[in-house]
Amino acid sequence: MKQLLTAILMWLTLPAYASETQQLLQLLDYVGVDYAEAVENGKIINRGEYNEMVEFSSAISESIATLPWSEIKPALKIDAQQLVDTINARQQSSVIIELTAAMRRQVMNAYEVVSVPGKAPDTLLAQQLYQENCAACHGETGLGDGTAANGMEPAPTNFLDIERHRQRTLFGLYNTITLGVSETGMRPFNELSDHERWSLAFYVGALPYTNVKATSEGVNGLNTLQQITTTTPADAELHFGTKGLVALSTYRNHPGSLFRGKRTPLTLSRELLASSLQHYVEGDHEQAQKLAVTAYLEGFEMVEATLSLKAPELSKEIETEMGAYRNDLRKDLGIKQATKRQQQIDVMLAVAHDLLMQKSLSSGSAFGSAFIILLREGLEAILVLAALMAVLIKTGRRDGLPYLHAGWVLAVIAGAATWWVSTYLLTISGALREMSEGIAALTAAGILFFVGFWMHSKTNAVQWKKFIDQTMGRALGSGTLWSLAGLSFISVYREMFETILFYQAIWVQTDAAGHNMVITGMISATAVLLVVAWLVMRYSTQLPLRQFFGFTGLFLFIMAVIFAGKGIEALQEAGNIPSDPLNMPFIELVGLSNNTQGLLIQCAMIAVTVGLIWGRRVRSNAVA
Repeated sequence: MKQLLTAILMWLTLPAYASETQQLLQLLDYVGVDYAEAVENGKIINRGEYNEMVEFSSAISESIATLPWSEIKPALKIDAQQLVDTINARQQSSVIIELTAAMRRQVMNAYEVVSVPGKAPDTLLAQQLYQENCAACHGETGLGDGTAANGMEPAPTNFLDIERHRQRTLFGLYNTITLGVSETGMRPFNELSDHERWSLAFYVGALPYTNVKATSEGVNGLNTLQQITTTTPADAELHFGTKGLVALSTYRNHPGSLFRGKRTPLTLSRELLASSLQHYVEGDHEQAQKLAVTAYLEGFEMVEATLSLKAPELSKEIETEMGAYRNDLRKDLGIKQATKRQQQIDVMLAVAHDLLMQKSLSSGSAFGSAFIILLREGLEAILVLAALMAVLIKTGRRDGLPYLHAGWVLAVIAGAATWWVSTYLLTISGALREMSEGIAALTAAGILFFVGFWMHSKTNAVQWKKFIDQTMGRALGSGTLWSLAGLSFISVYREMFETILFYQAIWVQTDAAGHNMVITGMISATAVLLVVAWLVMRYSTQLPLRQFFGFTGLFLFIMAVIFAGKGIEALQEAGNIPSDPLNMPFIELVGLSNNTQGLLIQCAMIAVTVGLIWGRRVRSNAVA
């Protein structure tokens, strides 16, 4: 429940939340690196730098206090106070470095900060960007002796200062380029794209190591993007020795090797599942579970729709087995069982990978994918909107239609904006994406359940007469109008972002002719959805008003039950709720869950509905 509340806060304040977390990580990185410039052997050697350390440590404490709730937050608050006390006591820089590094890791793990570039950094582009944007202050070679550096306080960073550089992560450099440093000459470079900022970060991070001999020998534990961007050279040498330092410098100088031929979604799934199993074998069950969830959300789910068209049975089997693997870890069924399951999934993912890599999607497959995705994701939303529009028209409440339309229009805009933010400003994790969808679905289920029950109550003769006498002809209240807008928004937004992601996945797998078919498929699905909406409104409004209310109320009950099941399923995929599969097929049209948790929620809603309807009939008969 606490994780769910955290997800709600993140969903509502996503861009601001991500920015604040990045700012906190930047402050931790800055203090860890610069403290040595302020204090030596317990004495202040630079009063200006020391005052900054005191100010920044207080800012870190305040920033942590405003973070959403997490199990690690109480410990972070204690660490933040310890950092303030340690700086005030002017302790050794090694203590500050160790403390800030530990806090940085805790924040990134607890708040799922994604700290990797979306594609391989471009070294040649970075060299050009450096000369255009950085050389004037930091010098052509990075010594901090640029023509504009004279008189700057503090002076521009010397990127070739090895001791200072040993404490910098690539993610820290990326954050500094993105956010700037307040009260210094280092401004934020918002005009640069995410790819350009990462390219610069890798370039600057490699400057002291241009003469280090590259190695092709990998180091287990230091060979993924996340590890490369969040590990300092000092930590690499501490934990992996000279091999670790050489490997890190190689990846910083040649980042393309992290991407070349190995970052397809299914390959990412295989890597993460292998790492998950390794963590499980080592006894780190929590991290093993997290990696298993990420393997599904950031890997397989990105190509699931495409694979379903080419090999539907294989796609369904992989989805089932990945869920079973997560359950094996959750129930701690042992290394033998986890290993067997992981190996089975790995074989299936390899087959699926080869199938998808054989050729790009044909024009027919591109059309079919685009058509089915939009039809599947949009059908529920369009049915709910059509039903609500029919209610307003049938009851003569057209004053509510602008609010209903405003809700879904804003949802489309918000969905597009969310996609833009996730593409160009920050990366939204699969877990947060699924939590957002789950929360939206459960919220919509609650509202639809209430509206459906209210409509059904009007089918009773006494209640019907009371409703006609008291409400017909009276303007809708502001609360009702905004509720309509809210339900309209939630019904559409919950599917918008994921639909866009699916279209992105299809787009990159098609050629120019395929792109036209994707657009054609999308337009065709939109046309079908509009026809469905028209049919619902046309024929439902021809019913007598009481029968109309009964039919529509029942329909909204059914949609509430389906939404609740899908909300639970999304939270299960995000790893927030356990999933115990049942030996029964999942029928999309019916919408009943095929796992214990989802089915229990749905059965409870059905039981409550039946109980409320039966109770009303008993009371009505007693009055009659």
